[in-house]
Amino acid sequence: MLTTTSRPRSSLERWHFRLLATLLVAALAWPRLGATQVSTPTSRASDAPLTLEAAHIAARRASAELAAAREAVQAARGRERQAAAVANPVVSYGTEQTRGGGLSNRQHITSLEQPLEIAGQRAARRDAARWRREAEEAQLTLVDGAVTFEVTRAFTTALATARQSALADQAAREFALALRVSDERLAAGDISGYAHRRLRLEAARYAVIRAEAALERATARRALAAHLGVAVDSLPPLPDSLSAPPPARDEELTALVARAARSHPEVRIAELEFAAAIADARLASRERLPIPSLSAGYKREESVGIASSFSGFVAGVSIPLPLWDRRAGAVDAADAEARQRDAVVTAVRRRIGRAAADALDAFRVAQAQHARLAGELGAETRTALTAAQVAYTEGEITLVEWLDAVRAYRETEASFASLGAEVLIRRAALERAVGAPIVATPRD
Repeated sequence: MLTTTSRPRSSLERWHFRLLATLLVAALAWPRLGATQVSTPTSRASDAPLTLEAAHIAARRASAELAAAREAVQAARGRERQAAAVANPVVSYGTEQTRGGGLSNRQHITSLEQPLEIAGQRAARRDAARWRREAEEAQLTLVDGAVTFEVTRAFTTALATARQSALADQAAREFALALRVSDERLAAGDISGYAHRRLRLEAARYAVIRAEAALERATARRALAAHLGVAVDSLPPLPDSLSAPPPARDEELTALVARAARSHPEVRIAELEFAAAIADARLASRERLPIPSLSAGYKREESVGIASSFSGFVAGVSIPLPLWDRRAGAVDAADAEARQRDAVVTAVRRRIGRAAADALDAFRVAQAQHARLAGELGAETRTALTAAQVAYTEGEITLVEWLDAVRAYRETEASFASLGAEVLIRRAALERAVGAPIVATPRD
């Protein structure tokens, strides 16, 4: 193993060692202690940080998907009102004139004709429209849940990438400073060429990591700004961190998953579409029956030549004859559509149940990983890194060993930030999968 030379160090060399140690120890503590200094270029110090709840509210106002779903509900309500309307009557006027034998006869007939849907056609149409209106309302709930999930993911991703970018920025700066000190030590013959090249390699690697982290942070901010309907430069400052909500009891989560196959909005939509298809099938069968029309009116008859006139009323009834079109194809199609919707309900229930169980497992794994890593980080870890830095300064460990310790710490910190975001994302995914918010209850 290559190590530094053991010749006595000068006071300048010791000063360089202690300066490097102080800077690097500060770098390790800076991301936690100085994270409040990270802000957008256009934000002001007096601006309040954007909260997740405020992001949800802003996204609901700006979402084109939600606006389209709301208009779909309004359209369905209009169709429901229209389905309940009674057919309009028909007013007709006719005149008839005849001549013969020097006499002339003229008749004027005014009548009102009203179709009568006595077989329940209007009720079937009204039921189908009502089910479809409720399906659109359930679809609105489903879209709202999707928007909430996407905003939660964008928000937490933006926080995690900001943290990772801050870590990469500080690491790159401190490695650049360490590289300058290493140049001086190499010139003085205090370190080996291999150790110096290794430090240069690490400095270059962290420069690449810094660029990648900056790109990920910018991408995450653009995604969040798009959800909120604002420009990236107008995005409010983000908080330093986002605390996880209180955990729910495991049995409560299990009960939510069990209910998902029955109460999820997507299941509700499938059930309502099935009910509407049943109403359509009933309407198709009722439309096979002829719709009679009753007519009533006034008749006036004038005879020229005998100077007389007559008046009275007219009444009648008309019934279409189903000789050529008996609506058999429409009835078969409506019945098949209802059976199809019934099968869709079963398929959706199975898919939702499976997706909810998968989401619960993923959430539990993320929670366990985050809790395990949280127990490994903290004051003791930073103390160990300080000890490693002192050991490197005193020549007790090699540069390679010190670099491995620093890299392990920073990679763990970055992973911890990602896991913190992942826990919140998977919680939101679980809420979306079960179709209901997770409400934590106090433990006994």
